Amino acid sequence: MSKMFYPVFAGAASKGKPRSPNLHVSRKWSRASKPSLRQIHTKMSGNYFHRGISRLRAEELLLSAGEDGSFLVRDSETLQGAYVLCLLFQSRVHQYRVLPGHDNKLSIQAEGGAPEPKYPDLNSLVADYIKRGDKNGLAFGLKFPVPPDKGEEVDSDPENSAVWNYSDEESPLLSNEFTEFSLLRDDDDYQDNPPGVPPPPLVRENANINGLDANPEEQKIKVTLLNNFSKLDKTSVEPDFLEALRDYFERGIETDVTAVKAGDTNLPEFQKLLEFSAKNLQRELDRFLRKVRTISDLLTVPETSALTRSPSMMDKGGSSVPAMLEKMNKCRSNLMALDNKVQETLRYFSVSLYDCLPFESLDSDPLPESFTPLLSSLGKPHIPRSDFEVKLIRTGKQSKMTLSVDIPHGKLYAVKPSKDSFDPNNVFTHERITQLVKSTKDNTKLDMLILDEEKKKKQTKFTVVFTSVHVRETFCQQIMQMKNMHSSIVDVDQISVFVGTWNMGDSQPTASINSWLRCNGTGKPRDPQVLGVIPHDMYVIGTQESAMTEKDWVNFVKNHIKSCLMADVELVEVCTLWGIRLVVLVKKQLRQYINRIQHSTVRTGIANTLGNKGAVGISFYFKGTSFCFINCHLTSGDERNERRNQNYRDIIKGLSLGQKHLGLFDVLNQFNHLFWLGDLNYRIEDNIATILEKVESRDIEYLITKDQLKKVQREKKGFCGFCEEDISFMPTYRLPRFQIEYKYDWKKVKKTGERINAPSWCDRVLWRSYPGTYIENLAYGCADKVLGSDHRPVFSSFNVGVTSDFVMNRNSLTTESLIKIVFHQIVAQVKTCCKQYFYLEFHSTCLADVASSSANTSFQQHKTGFYTCPVWEKKQIPELRPLFGDEEYLGDQHILIAVRSRDSDNESYGECVVEMKNKIDINKPQAFECQLLHQGEVTGKLSGQVHALTGSFTPRSSIKKSYELVALDTEYIDPELMHSDSPPSADTLTPLTGPQISNSHATLTHVQSMPAALLDKPPIPISQRPAVDDLPSVYKYGDVQSSALFQKQLEHNLCDSSRIRIQLPTGQGAMQASHKSAPVGCTVTEPPNKPPPPVPKKQPSYVNIPKQKNPIGEWLKGINLPQYQDNFIKNGFDQLQFIKNMSKTDLMEIGIRNMIHIDLILESLKRMSL
Repeated sequence: MSKMFYPVFAGAASKGKPRSPNLHVSRKWSRASKPSLRQIHTKMSGNYFHRGISRLRAEELLLSAGEDGSFLVRDSETLQGAYVLCLLFQSRVHQYRVLPGHDNKLSIQAEGGAPEPKYPDLNSLVADYIKRGDKNGLAFGLKFPVPPDKGEEVDSDPENSAVWNYSDEESPLLSNEFTEFSLLRDDDDYQDNPPGVPPPPLVRENANINGLDANPEEQKIKVTLLNNFSKLDKTSVEPDFLEALRDYFERGIETDVTAVKAGDTNLPEFQKLLEFSAKNLQRELDRFLRKVRTISDLLTVPETSALTRSPSMMDKGGSSVPAMLEKMNKCRSNLMALDNKVQETLRYFSVSLYDCLPFESLDSDPLPESFTPLLSSLGKPHIPRSDFEVKLIRTGKQSKMTLSVDIPHGKLYAVKPSKDSFDPNNVFTHERITQLVKSTKDNTKLDMLILDEEKKKKQTKFTVVFTSVHVRETFCQQIMQMKNMHSSIVDVDQISVFVGTWNMGDSQPTASINSWLRCNGTGKPRDPQVLGVIPHDMYVIGTQESAMTEKDWVNFVKNHIKSCLMADVELVEVCTLWGIRLVVLVKKQLRQYINRIQHSTVRTGIANTLGNKGAVGISFYFKGTSFCFINCHLTSGDERNERRNQNYRDIIKGLSLGQKHLGLFDVLNQFNHLFWLGDLNYRIEDNIATILEKVESRDIEYLITKDQLKKVQREKKGFCGFCEEDISFMPTYRLPRFQIEYKYDWKKVKKTGERINAPSWCDRVLWRSYPGTYIENLAYGCADKVLGSDHRPVFSSFNVGVTSDFVMNRNSLTTESLIKIVFHQIVAQVKTCCKQYFYLEFHSTCLADVASSSANTSFQQHKTGFYTCPVWEKKQIPELRPLFGDEEYLGDQHILIAVRSRDSDNESYGECVVEMKNKIDINKPQAFECQLLHQGEVTGKLSGQVHALTGSFTPRSSIKKSYELVALDTEYIDPELMHSDSPPSADTLTPLTGPQISNSHATLTHVQSMPAALLDKPPIPISQRPAVDDLPSVYKYGDVQSSALFQKQLEHNLCDSSRIRIQLPTGQGAMQASHKSAPVGCTVTEPPNKPPPPVPKKQPSYVNIPKQKNPIGEWLKGINLPQYQDNFIKNGFDQLQFIKNMSKTDLMEIGIRNMIHIDLILESLKRMSL
């Protein structure tokens, strides 16, 4: 017979035979308050009660224990005030709800529904069930309690911990000494005290140590000061000042001591000493202010005087210390105002001089007064023309050309150096530029499609080569900006968003923050001369350790936006938690589109009760698109990586944002776009000498491989599914506060020893978006010239697509339109060892009510025992009835799915989002696969097939989105290949109405659907939201998952003749042409019944057809590394042209760690490119 173990309860003897707990022992509570019901229930339960852990973590702990009868108790996720008893038996975890009754006593909902006894607290309940043994109504007896591991803060909840037995007067958390000097600092400064238990209350007998009692204390002060005076270096001090010092500690100190005893804080004698010390300073301050005013008058320009604040003179005040401090503050304010004025004046003249060189005369059409709100500023910023030196490729020959983009006048000029006079035929207005197609083979090549001015139905293609990929991206951004600014479409379909984060280090900015707001600095900045002077539509600014009041900071930022970008912005919302602050500003003309604003805060400081660490969040809707911004300050320290991961999960669990009826879904799955910014405090983890060496050589590529956040994402321990633009700037922490240089202050000498703060990218901006949505990162860098803190501000810029919040097609509103969304089969892989059945819950804004499936009746086998794979067939899944049948409206919708347990606590085991784009009105269902997440943890995946049938109404033609201007050649089909009755022309093209577009810097969210021409064919499993280790932050040339996906689809699908009719050539070119498909909305007429023309020797194609079944595998076999085939294929690199430009970082990100093998692969790729 097995030996029975009783739990060792908190407060029990640590030696000798275990004894039953004394159920009548009462805990010593605070004298100031009565214990809460939760305190009563969980008292003395520290050996088995795990506060706030997830269901998945509870199962992992029990499986680690490994013995039948192991148990623990956790909080219920679905019912507040309830608990869940988790019991391990035969490698399965059985869960039972522990509910409080009307009398506040606890009982277990056991199997069979038999009435169970009630207990006053968990301790009594567990002790009684242990005594019952195996006959307790549960699957097995409670035998081995599983205590919280050392990584969990057992005493972190003040309601459950015995160390918080303080009254309000005694509590160290409420004492000034503890809060001021320990809690308000960064954790790097809080290492003197061990983590966990706070120090005991201060001894009251020492409260009078300041000399407040009697003359002996005054004498002690005098003796101490005299001793200090004797040690001073008096050679560099003026004699009259030394005499003033002597006079103070001999006579003035007595007056000040008397004043302190009487409660006076002015210290009159000390004030006299300061005034005497600053007599020359006051005179110099007055002279300095007069000089600043003179410089300001010199640089004042009428055109910019209304945009910048002029320095003001200080009114003559007294010689008191407060007046002097006010005067110093005025000096600082005037200096910043003068800095802004000089920048604006110089920029005005530089732009004006540049703008005197246009191709057109000054009497040309002015900039229109009314712009589309998208990406336009209220004022008229001085935007110069930008020249791009390119090579024009035509009929196989190259010639030099200059492309000049004139954003204010909406024109593109193409100038050849050989021509003295400008050819008016090479002036292209913004409406004639219909498409920009980027080459993925050559990252500097671009195809421009220009609409013929006379023959409106024809387009001319220009192929140009830029000097670098960066120049090509800048050109595309400027063309998109120009078209958006002059667009005649009133409806807004994308906005520009600035997202910035800065740990201010408890100090105010010492200079202008204009460079930060303009996205100018190191890394990937905006074009400073053109795009840098155009304001964003929305500004989201997060700060940590803020040193200014909420009102002052908002006004400070608004004034800088107006002065440097000539834009008036309005406050949407501001949220502050101690020093953590988030501000959202938007242009005035766009404020009308924002509604349903919410904000929330979460504390993750000591015991999760202090706000020195934590997060603030703001959410809202912009038209029909939901946004959420989270600004956080996580736990610091190299060794506290797991604590930071726990902070992340606590923030997700604690933020109260979003719609109430979607409470089952956390912030990760509730919003179209989620931005996470702040001082995440993840460090570079390596030997400090190695880090300093790599920093000195600016080896960012190596340092990124040692970044803790990237490692956490690869291991799926946090920030799963989040994207981040490639980091190309130096670490932002820990730098000198007032020096523009990268000399890191990495060593801190303290009383307890040395503290190492390795240079790190603590300050980050990440984002996570729904599949099928458009978001593009335009800038990500560091404003290294903004000083005042040991952190440097980080900026990022985005273009984000937004949807309409109403339906445009009235026919879709009729009740006769039979619309339904049909799921044919769904399979879940749930990370759990619980033996139970599950059901699915469907939520969406396009559904009138929540829909639920029936419980699954079958399971699939999985290779590991820790996964359960429930299966739902079509008859078990309800048909979903959307409110409207408008095709464009449904294409923008998403279905939120939760996997919930039918038994135990009906808890959710994971949630995901399925997009409806390109799944509408098709004959066969489309495959989908999503990652399941729950409270920040990866809990499995969900896959299946779905399509939507829209009924018999006539769908309206889809309007091309403004962000579809730029496409990749792997997604865009060359119209030349669709004409078989005539040889392909080098310039003349047939117009297209709606190509499937993506951008090389856009995230995966908007290019993961099949082209319309392929939708009738057998579906191919695709990952709608890839796992984090498979998810690149942006598209790069040769690193495009959509390219591989597109080719896989083409290999398995042919165009349906009923949807698109294309005459395909024969012979060698037939293979290539058979793989071409028309983009969405494309209309192609059937060519005449004539013999096809001869196949050209080299037929142009935007899609490379592989010549062998598995080129990656064959190549890896050739270099004796076939084991890495899955690493490439699973990450989308299934063609050789996609891997030629891979770097060491790319190889490590797809899971190749052996440096020798990496060198062999890189050497092979180098030879291949030659």
